Amino acid sequence: MIDDTNFKALHSYSQNGEDMLLRAVIAQDLNGNRKGFFVDIGAHHPFRNSNTAFFYENGWTGINIEPTPQALKLFEDARSNDINLNVGIGEFRETRTLYCFEDSSLNTFDKTIADKRTEGVTGSANVDIYPLRDILDQHLPAGKNIDFISIDTAGLDIALLQSNDWDKYRPKYLLIEDVDSAGTVDVSEVYSFLHEHGYEQIYKTPRTLIFKER
Repeated sequence: MIDDTNFKALHSYSQNGEDMLLRAVIAQDLNGNRKGFFVDIGAHHPFRNSNTAFFYENGWTGINIEPTPQALKLFEDARSNDINLNVGIGEFRETRTLYCFEDSSLNTFDKTIADKRTEGVTGSANVDIYPLRDILDQHLPAGKNIDFISIDTAGLDIALLQSNDWDKYRPKYLLIEDVDSAGTVDVSEVYSFLHEHGYEQIYKTPRTLIFKER
């Protein structure tokens, strides 16, 4: 039986119930009424299809990273207890072009993907890119451990994972949108990378792999 004493609201915001799956396993790890900490990379929207909104509504806080410029105000208004950053994540510090669409969930740094989407194009924006380790060095509050990281970065997941310092920053759980895993999971680059870095897959939804530190 799941101990839900730490979670008062039970409304799911995730696209395929990922937040409820994570709730089930995290509830067993919490001590008393401890509120956890998350990092949401490719956060997109404060609530819509969010893997972290449920936890925020239950008193958790975290870092939301979203490169779409217009999204920053939404997060500052709706998630004011969080740290909200309008940047992208990659292996190196640089400036890259973000290709933007009417449906901002389709925004991408990948020009090949953008060129295949012929409808709803709204323009582009130059966005500063930082390695994940640099963002966490600068913005992770002192003494905070990361309970989970949620990643939705439209095909750039491997570069993002490689930009972290896995000896220094080890979340207990990771949720990663990985459409390449739609068939056999163990052919996924994401799966292979995290397996090599000490994580095991515990759940899979139609678009997301959920890992736990071994």
